[in-house]
Amino acid sequence: MTADDSYTVHVAACPVTPSLAEQLIGLAELPWDDWEIPEAAMRRLGWRENEDLPLEETLVTPEGHLADIGDHFALSFAYFYQVGGVDWGEDFWGTLPGWSSRENAGRDVFDTQVDQAVAVFTERLGAPERDISSEGGTPAMGPGNWRHAAWRCGSNLLVVGPRREGLSYSRFEEAVVCVGAVDPTAGLPALHEFVG
Repeated sequence: MTADDSYTVHVAACPVTPSLAEQLIGLAELPWDDWEIPEAAMRRLGWRENEDLPLEETLVTPEGHLADIGDHFALSFAYFYQVGGVDWGEDFWGTLPGWSSRENAGRDVFDTQVDQAVAVFTERLGAPERDISSEGGTPAMGPGNWRHAAWRCGSNLLVVGPRREGLSYSRFEEAVVCVGAVDPTAGLPALHEFVG
């Protein structure tokens, strides 16, 4: 290994606060079959586009969270990643406004961010309808211990958990809050597929 190939592991976070949780719960209670309704609500909350980010279809909350509004809604609040080498020489996530980065952080630091977000939603919504950990990973998510928690909000589902991070071609992980429509009469979908 050369010096250019060395890297350090980081966890960057922009935690889910009680006020952000209230916003997300309010959004999850809106009808999502007409995308204009939740998008207008996000803009009223002060969520905006940021042209400096290399991410398409992304809104940024006033606190700095990144909300992917593409094919489905996913708000990122933590990343587990490497910095160094040729491809990832800079700490992109740690330099974003509202985010902090911890160098040489282990997976437990990332998992703690997921646990804290679940606790914030649990305080407001009560115990999740489903709260699962997949020790050893899943075929869809890969190796690791993956915690996903879900609450029904009307005809929508709000899920907190990790997923593979797309900007790195799935090399790294991100923790997200996802909201999407779900059949209120059906059982819950596999949560790792809902956030995937």
